[in-house]
Amino acid sequence: MAVVNRIDHIAIAVKDLDAALERFTANFDFPVSGLGDVPGLNIRRAFLTIGDAALELFQPTTGSNPATKFLAERGEGMYILSLEVDDLHAASETLAQRGIKLNIQNVPNGRSLGFISPKVTHGVLLQLVERPKA
Repeated sequence: MAVVNRIDHIAIAVKDLDAALERFTANFDFPVSGLGDVPGLNIRRAFLTIGDAALELFQPTTGSNPATKFLAERGEGMYILSLEVDDLHAASETLAQRGIKLNIQNVPNGRSLGFISPKVTHGVLLQLVERPKA
């Protein structure tokens, strides 16, 4: 059985969320499914629905956000590929058996996210997310 279920979302770091949101909605007609500030993560973000996945456009709101450095060094672009898992801790154990470390972090809304270093994924920062059970 696969460690992940599906692509949850792709996060794109932008310098100006309003401008990026205008461009993505005007050019591609993506519906906005969420927009707002996330003070605990020091970002403003918008989710754009694409089938059963989403694009997350986000703008750091402080210099302490890691994406601020990313934007300064690389410019705007894909920041995270987020993958959905059934059980974050089980996925962590499976990956650890394969020599892959998952850095689990708790976020302000009570969820936990797991991050895999781009050093072991050919340059892509992977995020594993466990959705709340209905």
